[in-house]
Amino acid sequence: MPKPVLMFATLCGLAACAADAGAPAGTEDRKRRDAGAQTVDASTTTTADASMTSGGTISCYTEGAPSNTCTLPIHCCFTNYSAQHDGYCTTDSCAWGTIDCDGPEDCAGGQHCCSNAIVDGSGVTIGYSIACQSNACGSPPLGEELCHPDGSACASAGSCVTAYGNNNDLPRTLYICR
Repeated sequence: MPKPVLMFATLCGLAACAADAGAPAGTEDRKRRDAGAQTVDASTTTTADASMTSGGTISCYTEGAPSNTCTLPIHCCFTNYSAQHDGYCTTDSCAWGTIDCDGPEDCAGGQHCCSNAIVDGSGVTIGYSIACQSNACGSPPLGEELCHPDGSACASAGSCVTAYGNNNDLPRTLYICR
């Protein structure tokens, strides 16, 4: 192979690697390429209240660094690529799950931090949106109210329990009302 062609191929390979450098291996972009995952239509999800989207911190579990957090308005994207549902902080849209709050303290007064499954027309869950909403959260397993064990009481009068073992579609550092 002539040297100019080899150099061009090497540079193209490096550019492709640099394009993935912003997100850890095994993240949503890789999932989209490997599994042809659908991107969730933002019009079907609930978004965080604009008055509460800066300054707060939210859990962004990663198996190698379980106590990772993001500072709002940067949200956490979590994957369905593995059972751990590893996450990463970003301002980009997420292919599987988006965390804009992890408890009621991240929401405007009177709002709830809710996890809502995004389901396609055939009933298959294609993602999750975790965000503040004015109305009460849905019922498990498609809807969950998020909480903190040492925080405000659950609006549903339930107990605040770990998502791990109770709703394994959510990252294990989140807590839900049951």
